[in-house]
Amino acid sequence: VRALNVVCPHAGCFVGVAKDNSRFSCPCHLSSFDLDGAVDDPTSPSPRDMDTLDVEVRNGDEVWVRFQNFLPGRAEKTPV
Repeated sequence: VRALNVVCPHAGCFVGVAKDNSRFSCPCHLSSFDLDGAVDDPTSPSPRDMDTLDVEVRNGDEVWVRFQNFLPGRAEKTPV
């Protein structure tokens, strides 16, 4: 199980799923990410992949996600 923060690492806009469900797309500056959250276009303005969140599966059927925001506009993933 993998969880992603939907705030774009470029400028902090909200990332959504593309109309064809093939990737994530940021409407503000057109950053594009594959479904695993990796930047999928070398011309993308995003300085890094989408930020992953800590996930824990408990009792076999509960998924717990530790939500956290990170600073946009930086190559490194820096918690806020």
